[in-house]
Amino acid sequence: MPESEAIWTTIQEFVPALQRRDPTIRRWLLPQSDAGLLLDIYGEEGLLTLLKEYLGRERFVLLRIASLPPKGHPTRLVEIAWVNPQKSPPAREDRVTLQVRKVRRKWLVEDVWPAPLDAPLTVDRAREDWARCEEHADPAAIFLSGAAVTPPEGCGELDDVETLFVLSMDAHGYSPREVVRAVRMWRDFCSQARPAYRRPAAYAAAVEYAFSLLGFYRGDSQERIAAYYGIPPTSLGSRFAALRRGLELTYFDPRYFVFGLPPGEAQERCRAAGLPWPPPLRGRLDDLCSRQMP
Repeated sequence: MPESEAIWTTIQEFVPALQRRDPTIRRWLLPQSDAGLLLDIYGEEGLLTLLKEYLGRERFVLLRIASLPPKGHPTRLVEIAWVNPQKSPPAREDRVTLQVRKVRRKWLVEDVWPAPLDAPLTVDRAREDWARCEEHADPAAIFLSGAAVTPPEGCGELDDVETLFVLSMDAHGYSPREVVRAVRMWRDFCSQARPAYRRPAAYAAAVEYAFSLLGFYRGDSQERIAAYYGIPPTSLGSRFAALRRGLELTYFDPRYFVFGLPPGEAQERCRAAGLPWPPPLRGRLDDLCSRQMP
């Protein structure tokens, strides 16, 4: 079967299966992908929001398939459009992009972006749309911006640490994409360090604190986050140290940072302060640069 035909077959099967809440939906999802974790945390409604099912259209069409560099990369971007009989060609708001990856001989869905292939709806842009339009913003932008509290009602099992920080980060306005990456961070740490603990709150607080520092500082101190979780700041600090050492976390860590490339000024400040790039994650980046300046 030609590649494009195999990919289109996966999309044609996946979208209706998700719409009917097929209990076997995971057969079309790449395990531990962003799409899979979104399903775990937010259930079918999260993925359906990204697919723009709220448009109420009955039919979608394939617009284009694009490869990612370098040549031979197993991932493809597939742009589809919900058909509106009154519009031709499909408008921007009708378009959705799915990221698929080939595993063995099968194409699986890795992520969903509620926008055209060449203009993905990033968290930054979703927040800009929400700030500009507020109640008239697109539901997908509202969801991705973290502007509305979205109670996690997923289809997967979260452990006791994940349950705590998912609920907390959702209530504190983190984007669902950040929450997904936080779950990935914790699972990566567990697979490497196999931490033993009695109080899940300490590690949950450490994960949230790591995300408050990862790129753009949110103003959350260890003391404030520790107080929210009901633990001493020293407990948070020791678990955070274990987390950053175990995963060798850096600022703007590409494994978990969802806002694209770091600003050039951050790199310049680190170089001026004599820090390596990217520097190991420790505290607030501005404070770290200030302490290192001659």
